[in-house]
Amino acid sequence: MSATFTDDLTPPQRAAAEHIHGPLLILAGPGSGKTRVVTRRIANMLAHGISQRQILAITFTNKAAGEMAERVQSLVPGTKVWISTFHRFCARLLRQYGEAVGLQSNFSILDTGDQKQGIRRVLSDLDFDPLHYSPDKVLWRISTAKNDLLTPERYQERFDSSVGDHWQAVVRRVYPAYQKWLLESNAVDFDDLLLHTANLLAENPELRETLGDRYRYILVDEYQDTNIAQYQIVAAMAQRHRNLCVTGDPDQSIYGWRGARIENILRFERDFPETKTIRLEQNFRSTQAILESADALIVNNTQRKHKSLLTDNTAGEPVQLLRFEDSQHEAEGISKQIRQLLAEDGLNWSDVAIFYRVNSLSRQLETTLMRQRIPFQVAAGVAFYDRVEIRDLLAYLRLIDNPADQAAFLRIVNKPLRGLGKTSQDRLVAWAGQQGVTLLEAAARADKISKLSKKAVLGFKAFAGMLERFSLASSGSVADLLTHVVDKTRYTAAWQGIENEQAYEHLANVDELVNAARQYDEIAGSEVSLQGFLEQTALVSDTDKIQDDAGRVTLMTLHAAKGLEFPAVFVIGVEDGLIPHERSKRDGNRKEVEEERRLLFVGMTRAKQRLFLTETRVRSLHGKTMPTIASPFLTELICEKVDCGTFGGDTLAAWSRVMQGVPFDEDSQEEPDDEPQIIESSSPPASAQPVAPALTTGAALLTGAGATAPRLPLGFAMGQQVRHPRYGRGTVIEIGGFGPRRTVTVAFADSDRKETFVVSKAPLQPVGN
Repeated sequence: MSATFTDDLTPPQRAAAEHIHGPLLILAGPGSGKTRVVTRRIANMLAHGISQRQILAITFTNKAAGEMAERVQSLVPGTKVWISTFHRFCARLLRQYGEAVGLQSNFSILDTGDQKQGIRRVLSDLDFDPLHYSPDKVLWRISTAKNDLLTPERYQERFDSSVGDHWQAVVRRVYPAYQKWLLESNAVDFDDLLLHTANLLAENPELRETLGDRYRYILVDEYQDTNIAQYQIVAAMAQRHRNLCVTGDPDQSIYGWRGARIENILRFERDFPETKTIRLEQNFRSTQAILESADALIVNNTQRKHKSLLTDNTAGEPVQLLRFEDSQHEAEGISKQIRQLLAEDGLNWSDVAIFYRVNSLSRQLETTLMRQRIPFQVAAGVAFYDRVEIRDLLAYLRLIDNPADQAAFLRIVNKPLRGLGKTSQDRLVAWAGQQGVTLLEAAARADKISKLSKKAVLGFKAFAGMLERFSLASSGSVADLLTHVVDKTRYTAAWQGIENEQAYEHLANVDELVNAARQYDEIAGSEVSLQGFLEQTALVSDTDKIQDDAGRVTLMTLHAAKGLEFPAVFVIGVEDGLIPHERSKRDGNRKEVEEERRLLFVGMTRAKQRLFLTETRVRSLHGKTMPTIASPFLTELICEKVDCGTFGGDTLAAWSRVMQGVPFDEDSQEEPDDEPQIIESSSPPASAQPVAPALTTGAALLTGAGATAPRLPLGFAMGQQVRHPRYGRGTVIEIGGFGPRRTVTVAFADSDRKETFVVSKAPLQPVGN
């Protein structure tokens, strides 16, 4: 029976799908059919008599989990294997066992806006001025601590008050107070879902054993993106039976900035010495030209597990590097190229995607695409749930489900206006704190609070009574409850009868939320619950709203592009300081630069047929226009594996200078044109010599710098042989920085010594080949 699930797989895919017992590491290159293998493996386990209740599959996005579940259903109709994201799995677990960490089962999951509200209140209570102490910065530090499994107590132990920077001292005080506020609200933030679950498993051997027996076969997708907390959760549950299968690719680890640890996948074979490792190296997605270019890039990383990128696909069109005068001409040129792809290659709008490193690069694109009447969608699914009317109505639902939710209460107690201003709210909050009751309970007893006006007393009591009636009607259809809330609160009354676009948009958004609730009702069936709907909306991700065949070009960040594919891809702004981002280079941190290289690799390998990389001579960001330098990563694409000998000397010479970090020669520029200068990815001319950069990079637009750097006397290329008067002969193994801070790292042949030099001051001489 199981043969029908694996007989159309390649030998490595079949070996992975047929492996059942013991730890398994699947190193899956881009486009290698990873999802197909994982779902066939689940089907094969079911065919071998393993109970569906003993299988747990975890991935990172709702979209990936949904796709995986659909595929398993098509293979084994009627099966109900639990396929979930990490956060959803942890939320369900905490609803069952959260009492051990002080949570009731109806806890709320706060969004970023509510978290900031909580931080502002805590800062104010501790006499920190929120205008001088950024809630974003405080939250980021707390988030980092939670991802590293540092509770407030552990944080205070690690960062002694007498040691550390000023922000550590602030967080030492704010973090415990913020956690207290969350628990009093019976609420968690996203990081708490992981932190509480990891601590539960670490501190409760019986629970660890119970879950280990319940989920004897665990599959984790995108393992290279797990953080310390996720690693601990998986390891704890798999320790007993050790039937853990993880899939991933170190070359696609791009979330280090939010706590992901590439070391988790790199050390998996040490953690589970009996691991069987299978490499999926055959790519079914991209052309040979695209894969050879991507492979030439990623081999420069050191933090990786070696694998090849192989394909039986055609050679395809060369990767094209497009040079433009500025971002406006870049957008115009891309628009023209998209229309050409549709006319000549037979593509549809939805076959095209445009990726960028930072969101601010999309503005000019959006303006131009609209003017050119090219339909597009921006990957910003979360934006819908960030709209004021949506957050207000969800806050009503949250307060109905969790009466202790302080953030929800304060958001809606005066929406629509009830005459309950900040002074009245502050008095109610203070009284509730003194009495040890929830804000909703305090509102119901408002007549006991001194100094409240009669109008405020009546307003608070009426609000509490209304919420109590909503609560009585909260079982059953979520759409019906939401419609009831909108009606009874008269939430939309202010927009009714007003004929303008803003009012129409507000009303349409409310209708769309009701539609989302109705859709949830239909899918959930007999398991419908207000808690389930709120959990679904709280854990929505940026890419969940992307429509695969929407008849529109897709715009998104490189990070959001992970896991997707398109026939034609544009990666724009491949410039020094944008990718690699300036932040990754400030401290000379090689690991961060390698992550930036992985990010470009991910973007490139989303392309199936056509791949375009763009850069501009000057770029405008944040109101400033600055000259740019091509990304150093582009020098790595020009290699022996990629052919490009069809262009004349002038073009190749110009490109080789750009590839070595020299800004465009302003004196040689012709009148700007929408037509880009196209340089197909190719081998460099043997005579091309590196020249050091002469101008500030585009990163200055992000950091606010604007000075022009002096031209350096000499530059070096990766792999170039050099000689030092003291250390002898060596090889350039890394190039970093720009302008007067340009550096090279040299590995010397006669010793294990590696030294980094500032180019302008280095006594290095090139050695002829």
